[in-house]
Amino acid sequence: MMHLRPAFPIDAGETLLSYADRLSLMHTNRGMERLLADRGIHKEHFVSGRSDAVAMFADAIGQSVDVLHPISIRVHARGASFRGEDISKTFLSPRVARYCPACLAEEGCKENRRFRLLWGFRHVCRCAEHCVELVAAPVKNTTNLRMALEGRPLAQVKEIDSETPEYMLWLRARLDEQFCGSNPWLERQTLEQVLAASEMLGAILEHGHQVALTRLSPTQTEEATDIGFSIYQEGPEAIAEALDTIRQTSPATAVQAGSLAYYGKLFDWLDRRSNAIDPGPIRDILREHIVKHSAVEPGTIVLGVEITDRRYYTIYSLSAAVGIDRPRLCRLLKKLDQIPSAATDVESGNMVFDAAKTMPLIEAFKTAVPLQDVAEHIGGNKGQVEALYRSGTLKPLVPRTGRGSVRHVVFARQHLDDFLAEIGELPELALDTGANFHPLAYACQRGAGSFEGVFARVLSGEIPAFRQPGKVGVSAIYVDVDMVLEMRKSA
Repeated sequence: MMHLRPAFPIDAGETLLSYADRLSLMHTNRGMERLLADRGIHKEHFVSGRSDAVAMFADAIGQSVDVLHPISIRVHARGASFRGEDISKTFLSPRVARYCPACLAEEGCKENRRFRLLWGFRHVCRCAEHCVELVAAPVKNTTNLRMALEGRPLAQVKEIDSETPEYMLWLRARLDEQFCGSNPWLERQTLEQVLAASEMLGAILEHGHQVALTRLSPTQTEEATDIGFSIYQEGPEAIAEALDTIRQTSPATAVQAGSLAYYGKLFDWLDRRSNAIDPGPIRDILREHIVKHSAVEPGTIVLGVEITDRRYYTIYSLSAAVGIDRPRLCRLLKKLDQIPSAATDVESGNMVFDAAKTMPLIEAFKTAVPLQDVAEHIGGNKGQVEALYRSGTLKPLVPRTGRGSVRHVVFARQHLDDFLAEIGELPELALDTGANFHPLAYACQRGAGSFEGVFARVLSGEIPAFRQPGKVGVSAIYVDVDMVLEMRKSA
C-alpha cells in the first residue's frame, strides 16, 4: 500500500482525530470519514482509539505507530486510557467540547485549525498560550473540530487577568515529556491521580465538606485544582497537614461522627466513587490519617483495607478495656494530664488515645494493687507502706491529692515489682557475720531515724545494708544496728 504524500508533520500537542481530519481535507477535500473509508479503516474503531485502527492509519501515512500513540485517546465501554494510563472518560475526552478562539484565529482557514490535547482535559479551563478562557463549542458531542464550530464565526476572546495555574504548567510539561526527576512523587502517579486528588483537596478546603464538583464553574474548578495542587505536589506530609485542616474544620460535633462527616466528599470519593480508576496514594494517605485520628476497631474495613491492629482508643473503648466507668476514667486521665482539665464531656468523647502509649496504662490499671494489699506485696507492714507513700518512694498510679483525685488509691504492679527488684540488688547477708545485724524496722525502733528516711539512705548506698536469704522485700533488709546508730550520732 502506498503511503499518503504529502503528510503533515505530527504535532505532539494535537489530537490524532484532529490530525486525521486535516490530512483528509488536504487529500480529499472532505472530512476524516472519507480518508478512513478509502484506506479501509473502521471509523468507529479509529475514533475510539483501537490499536488496530491506529496501526492501519500509521501505515497509511508512513509513520510508526509509536509516534501516534502519544496523541491517541483510547475510549472503551467502561473507561479510557491515554499513554498507557487508565483514565475516566470525563478526565480526558477526544470530543471537541471547548476551544481557544485566539489559537484558531492565528491558524487561519479551517484546514489549518488543530484541536489541542490540552483542551480535552476537564481541569483545563484556559489557553495557557494566550491566557484566555476556553469557549464552549456550538455543536456538542462531536470529535470533529470543523463540525463542532458548524461554520460559525469564532467566539469573542475573553482574557484572564490571573497567572496560569501551576498545575497547568506541570500538565503541559508532562505532556511534552519534559522531566528531569524534579518531582519523583508526582512522576510516579498518573495524570488523573494527581489532578483529581488536587481538585478534591482544593475544593473541600475552598468550598466545604459537601462541595459538589460537578456544580463548580470552570473558574472555580481551576481555582480549586490550583489550591490542591500547591499542596499535593509537596508530598504526603503536606497532604496530611491539609487533612488535619479538613478534619478540624468539619462541622461534625457528635461523638459517634464517622469518616464521612470528618472528611466529606473526599472520603465519599475514595470510599465509593473511585473503584473504576485507581485514585493513587491519596487513598492510603487518607486511611492512615483516619486510623491515626480515630479509634478504629480491629476488623474494620477502612477504604478497602481491613485494620487488624488497634492503634487508638476513644474514651468509650478505653473505659471498656480498663473496666472503669467513663466519668471516673475521665477524672483519672485528667489527673494524668492525658485530657485537658477543662475539657467537656463532648471534647473528651471526641479525643483519641494512642494505643502504644495507652496500653501500658491499661495494663497497669488491670493489674493494679490496692493500697490495702501493698504491704503484703512488698513484704512490709501498713505503717511502713504509709511512710513510703508519704515520702514519695511508693507512687500511686493516680495521685489522690489535689483537684480531680480519686477515692481508691492503687499502685502499678510494675512499679512495686521495680521497687522489690531494687531491694533484690542488695548483697546477701552472710550467716557467719559477727556484726549486730537486725531488720531495718528494728534499727529504726532503736533510734536510727524515721523508717522512710533510713530506707532512702539504704537504697542510695549511704547506709550499708544486706538482704536476708529466704525473705522478700522490706522485711529482707538487714543493717548493722550499731553502725547505723553511730552514723546518726556523728551526723
